[in-house]
Amino acid sequence: MTWKSYAAVSGATALATWIASYAPSSAPAGEMTAPPPRAEAIAAAASDIEEETARLQARLRAGAVYREPERNPFRFGVPGPGIGTAGDPGEPLPPAEPFVFEPPPPSVSLAGIAEEGTGERVERTAVLSSPAGVLLVREGDVVLGQYRVVRVEGGAVELVTLADGSTLRLTLTP
Repeated sequence: MTWKSYAAVSGATALATWIASYAPSSAPAGEMTAPPPRAEAIAAAASDIEEETARLQARLRAGAVYREPERNPFRFGVPGPGIGTAGDPGEPLPPAEPFVFEPPPPSVSLAGIAEEGTGERVERTAVLSSPAGVLLVREGDVVLGQYRVVRVEGGAVELVTLADGSTLRLTLTP
């Protein structure tokens, strides 16, 4: 088929669809029908709506009575009624226990100790594992900007926290 035949078939199909969708009226052309009695139905519906509106407005007015709030968010330390202790509503709450802050566990762990030297003088190097990777440290070195190495022993290393001077001892775990 050519494009001309496609156009002709498409046009004929569109015309047939348009004609089929146009429904003829069921009443004869010369006869006039009276409108249905809707005036009474509209008046009855309007009166029902007015009754429902009056009932709902009366219910809303009854629920809109002002009540004093139970708490005042702008007054600190004075509990409202039903808040705090079982005694007097104006009685202040007892002070809370102070929170003891425990420092987080150290971010470094001892992975091993290397010894170098002979005789009386032995140089020890601690092998530390940290989030930054493996660190090789000796006495006096600063670790991660938080700790200073004080002593490296055969199975342990002592670190001093720079912030508060507390001592942290890391040991080798088998």
